[in-house]
Amino acid sequence: MNHKLLPLVAAFLILVVALGSTPLTFALTPVFGPKLEVWTIPQDDQKREKGIMVLGVGEGAGLGTDLMSQHKLLITYNGAPLIWSSLEAGVTVVCNFVEKDKVNVLPDPKTGDGQQFLQENLMTKLVDVSTEFVCKPRWKVPSHDYYESVGVLDVYFVGDNTNPSWIADTILVVTAYITIGRTVIWGTEIQDICILGWSMGAVIYGITKPDGTRHYIFPNAMGTYVSCEDLALYQRDRMGILLDKGQDYQTEDVYPA
Repeated sequence: MNHKLLPLVAAFLILVVALGSTPLTFALTPVFGPKLEVWTIPQDDQKREKGIMVLGVGEGAGLGTDLMSQHKLLITYNGAPLIWSSLEAGVTVVCNFVEKDKVNVLPDPKTGDGQQFLQENLMTKLVDVSTEFVCKPRWKVPSHDYYESVGVLDVYFVGDNTNPSWIADTILVVTAYITIGRTVIWGTEIQDICILGWSMGAVIYGITKPDGTRHYIFPNAMGTYVSCEDLALYQRDRMGILLDKGQDYQTEDVYPA
């Protein structure tokens, strides 16, 4: 045998012995390739760490709307922000939106599907509502010829804000990708946006912009609620929106407002 091959053969035999004495779940170690790291920080309610939009329907009708949610945005590759020229494609950001609806769970009388177990009280139904939103990143511009992957993500509701059925706890999924050579590198982050019909806070500020239109500020849109899911369910009930499957249900104000 060629003496130069002895170290390689010995290493191979050691590897075979190691794998033979190791459970398969430990032997198959995943290999991780390059990826982007995506961070988003909501600016609407920094205490609760939520994005918030106010449709201006229901008990707060006529008191202003806020159909934009903003999030600080940072995308890094190997720990550093990306920089690209104005002549390059740079980082692309794609947003998906998923509405969380509550369903009054009853098993289908024919199939029995629906209820997962007897104690299940409400089921969460996920609905893709991405067509009702637009997201736009605004990047840091270190010079007029370059962009850097540090900035903000502006999220807009473009649906019918007069329809209270959009009141919901909504999931925002932010996906970023960039092409380096012939490799497409991806990264994904999840964020939280609370879509309300009206503000639960008593104070609302209106600012007249230079073009004469109004911008509204809601210092505490969720009021004393700490859960967007509960608050959305409360507001939908106040608006007469029943749970799915057409089942009537009763609510009771333990502590009337």
